[in-house]
Amino acid sequence: MASGAITVSVVKSGYWTFGKDPIRLPSEIPSELFTHLYAGFAKVDDDGRLVIPDEYLELFQLFTRTVRVRNPSVKTLLSIGGEGADLCPVVASKERRANLIRDSIDLARKFGFDGLDLCWLYPSNASRQKPLASLLSEWRHALDEELTKTESPADKLLLTAAVFHHPVISDTEGHIIFSYPIPDISKNLDWINVLAIDFYTPSNSPKGTGPVHAWDTRPMDRPKMCGKIGIEEWIKSGVEANKLVLGLPFYGYEWKLLKEKTEFGFFAPARVETSNSLSYRDILKELRRGIYKTEYSRSYEAVYSHEVNGKKWIGYDDGCSITGKVTKALFVDFKLRGYFAWHLEDDDCNWTLSRSAFESSVEPPAPEANP
Repeated sequence: MASGAITVSVVKSGYWTFGKDPIRLPSEIPSELFTHLYAGFAKVDDDGRLVIPDEYLELFQLFTRTVRVRNPSVKTLLSIGGEGADLCPVVASKERRANLIRDSIDLARKFGFDGLDLCWLYPSNASRQKPLASLLSEWRHALDEELTKTESPADKLLLTAAVFHHPVISDTEGHIIFSYPIPDISKNLDWINVLAIDFYTPSNSPKGTGPVHAWDTRPMDRPKMCGKIGIEEWIKSGVEANKLVLGLPFYGYEWKLLKEKTEFGFFAPARVETSNSLSYRDILKELRRGIYKTEYSRSYEAVYSHEVNGKKWIGYDDGCSITGKVTKALFVDFKLRGYFAWHLEDDDCNWTLSRSAFESSVEPPAPEANP
């Protein structure tokens, strides 16, 4: 390493979402496997005020204390928004943005969080680029101002965001819906969590299977259908690799094969009965119910299991593909800042996916030079 180079520690993180059924408690999280844990989600009303659902208030209040029982050094972040949250009225108003910023800092300090996370899935209008840029700038300014009231720079709250797998969001016809404000992201956020997920789902691939959360894919489906190209686009747009954290999905989807006896691989003809996702732990339960054959693709970094004498086909990520993605994202294809699980409560009882990610996040030793 060159003299004066800065060593950036690997982010090993995951989102914990309250309200999933069946609910698992934060005390179950093997926090020793993580550097950062997200608690989600604080809701945002139309005035920009943050609301914690009453039934989960105590769990949010105790989240940091709970996960630090097993790992005293783990950092925690309060995630705001979540799937389905409409933040447009708030982001568009300076007064409402101020309410969100003030409430978020107050809650983080009150509950003992080390940072804040904006989880807006996803902006859907190009006119919102400037208001989002304003929110990030105002938020960072408020955090810098708030730091003057603390005892040490180490007490400064982190600020992150969960974002789409590409820096530009387009519709199915290629029309741009939203472009992320790259300079403001780079300047004001500590890192961004890139949701490299859901490339082939029952919704967007109803007539055939696919590598659901593909790291790479067949050439005809590039550039929008895999995580690797999305990461490349984020870097080309101007966000440094050490500010990108890769999403690891802990769930999959099911199709019904049309030609189960002859075509059962990726891109096989299939139909859809449900668009609902299956957690990794529920996928394992399903595999134990019947006779399935499982195949892993190193090039796609994806897995599928199909019934040997039936039509069910399930695409997902397992320990092998998680290991492959982390290795390629952090050491082979890129030098990303780290990874995050989406979502932790979908892991199995042995925390197989969490452990696979953790164990593969240590850089392998360089090969010895020939004498």
